[in-house]
Amino acid sequence: MDLTTISTALSSLKTATEIAKLIKNSDNSLEQAESKLKLADLISALADAKIQMTEIQQVLLEKDDEIKALNQKLNTKEKLQWEQPYYWRIDDNQKEGPFCQQCYDKNHELIRLQGSNNGYWECKTCKNSYKDKNYDRSPRIRSINNNSYLGY
Repeated sequence: MDLTTISTALSSLKTATEIAKLIKNSDNSLEQAESKLKLADLISALADAKIQMTEIQQVLLEKDDEIKALNQKLNTKEKLQWEQPYYWRIDDNQKEGPFCQQCYDKNHELIRLQGSNNGYWECKTCKNSYKDKNYDRSPRIRSINNNSYLGY
């Protein structure tokens, strides 16, 4: 929607107003056919103006939705905190996450990482894996007590 469309809508309204004034101020000497023609022009101008105003209203609604979406993105970005190797969302001093760095940096999507308490995390969406400072590479071995029989 550009200024030309808005100008056209305003021009149609101005034309309709002028025709309405002409009809109001016309004296009885105007022929009936001429009055009907002016009335038809008035109705046409008002219909054009109504269509154009509806288009403008639609564009304004789309812009409002776009502004709302951008505000939500900005709000999310302000609450994100980078803590290598992933993101956390901080809201009211509560830490939520972690979230995949690859998915957020590439697509602005907050995808929660799946993991365990050994510092290894995996994104089920992009299949990236992350190891943080708590990563423990050593395999977990259960100790076997000589007094216990495991059945094999």
